[in-house]
Amino acid sequence: MAESTHTVLIVSDDPHLSSEFAHAFPAGVAVSFARDAREALSSLEEQVSSVVIVDMRTGSAGGYGLSSDMRAIEHLSEVPKLFLIERPQDEWLARQGGATAVLVKPIETGELASHALSLVSAAAPS
Repeated sequence: MAESTHTVLIVSDDPHLSSEFAHAFPAGVAVSFARDAREALSSLEEQVSSVVIVDMRTGSAGGYGLSSDMRAIEHLSEVPKLFLIERPQDEWLARQGGATAVLVKPIETGELASHALSLVSAAAPS
């Protein structure tokens, strides 16, 4: 089962959000954290994640900037991105920014893990 291990990168400058989601995923899923787009890109250069969960309002560039940077890097361009947004009205902006999926905060931990892992499954080659 070790070969099916997935990695999740959560990008948020909200320590409450990060600690809340730290244990949301089942055993066998490695979760790492970044506080902003720059830290996230550095982390992704070291290890490409199965999915990136990004708070739309994180740091100066937010999810939009991180997604744009990821699209410009070939080996990161297809990594699914789950954007966390404040209001349903922000979904259009998130989709324009490259979000694969969008969830409106507040989000229950089980819902977040379920959505993120479904993106991993959908992105896996058949």
